[in-house]
Amino acid sequence: MNAILKALVAAVLFLPMGAVAFAPLRVVVSDDTQEPLTLDPFVEFGEKNHTIIQQVLEGLVRFDPDGNIVPALAVSWEQLTPLQLRFHLRAGVRFHDGEPFDSRSVRFSLEKYIDPATGYPGRGFFASIERVEVVDAQTVDVVTRYPDGVLLRRFAGLITLVPPAYYGRVGGAEFSRRPIGTGPFKFDHWTAGREIVLAANRGYWEKGLPKIDELTFRFIPTKDQVKALLSGAVDLVMEMPGTATLQVKKNPATTVLKKETLYTVGATFNVSRWPLSDVRFRQALNYAVNRAELIRYDLLGNGTLVATLSLPGEVGHDPDLVPYPYDLKKAKGLLRELGVKTPLHLKTLLRLQQGNRTALILAKQFEELGVILDMETGTESDLFKKFREQEWDLAIAGMPDPTAHSSFIQSILLYSKSPYSIFKSTDYDRRLEDFTSTMSQEEQEAKGRELDRFIYSQALSLFTYQRLRTYGIDRRLSFTPYMTGMPYFRSVEISSGARAQ
Repeated sequence: MNAILKALVAAVLFLPMGAVAFAPLRVVVSDDTQEPLTLDPFVEFGEKNHTIIQQVLEGLVRFDPDGNIVPALAVSWEQLTPLQLRFHLRAGVRFHDGEPFDSRSVRFSLEKYIDPATGYPGRGFFASIERVEVVDAQTVDVVTRYPDGVLLRRFAGLITLVPPAYYGRVGGAEFSRRPIGTGPFKFDHWTAGREIVLAANRGYWEKGLPKIDELTFRFIPTKDQVKALLSGAVDLVMEMPGTATLQVKKNPATTVLKKETLYTVGATFNVSRWPLSDVRFRQALNYAVNRAELIRYDLLGNGTLVATLSLPGEVGHDPDLVPYPYDLKKAKGLLRELGVKTPLHLKTLLRLQQGNRTALILAKQFEELGVILDMETGTESDLFKKFREQEWDLAIAGMPDPTAHSSFIQSILLYSKSPYSIFKSTDYDRRLEDFTSTMSQEEQEAKGRELDRFIYSQALSLFTYQRLRTYGIDRRLSFTPYMTGMPYFRSVEISSGARAQ
């Protein structure tokens, strides 16, 4: 043993008990500009919100980075009949407060989701559920009113489970500020307007995880996020603008990751109002969309053209459809054929911070057609009110897909029972319901492609792009993006070394 090594060993031996410690491994994420309204899973229905929640709470199943369903709190499942789905639960799991996880936890949570009194915004996606039956402590059956071929994917993308005793004792308001789950991270604290901090759950059922000690979601204005990454204030920027790519790559401490994400921008049309009631007018709008320009100026090249609302990677996507070409002459010809006098004003609702930049570019392109979008912006919380109180011609929104299934975005924008839709068509509803109730995966794929072609030929929405999401990342961080855009951080690693200068 050389002299230096001996000196180090001696120094350690003579330190007081407990004085030897390693710096905790912390990861700071910037995924949103504003803090969530709630961390109660029963009243939220937003991509950014759910990303935070699913680090603390878990579901029966979840998606891997490529959109495959994998076990979580259920170790296996089986479709006993077209109306009965059985889950076999993971044994020995406890919530962060020590409450045991079992089939009663599943029944309590699922019944909260489907109870109209709860007010869960995504309740329509679980309308098929009739009841939840406890078979024994580790086995639970979900019984549906009709066959639901997409239910498992909805569970994977949308459902997390809560501890019944704790939730019942503190209520939704307290749970929304201090959630408890079974996940790899425990809620630590929430600094209003700044950050939510999660601590590692060292009793997590998946041994060896998480690999970091602390996970922080910090809420930073868009213009300041890249600066925070470059300065070392954050380790990961989830929505990095393409204009910053070169700057981030040149910095020795940071780099860029890209991942095709199930995200597009689409529209819901009020087809009860002329000329949107005519397929030729809807086709004209799509011919007037310069998608290459959209990708260039909206996404700065980080996207690909799509033909309909479905996206590569989703169940039911038809890869053979060709996007509407940009053809302003043909679009104007269709308007003349219809007898539409321009300028024509369309009353348009936008969802705040989701698709706004795209909508502004679309509005500029439609001006060339003689169609003026009179736009009003609504937040997530007041969209329902605006939809009900006013008559709209169309609404434009950015649409993520947490289920990796083409029916999700289609349902949100086009299904008559969706609270976000102003499109009403019994023909479309029938086709969608037939698609989603098909239990055979092979038949479901075929019906999904058939529905894709129908949406395309009838121009039932605006068709734009699939986004290639750009992440700015500290080079010390090992992070895998998820196709759904909503990652899990339980396997994230960061080296303890100093940042490169």
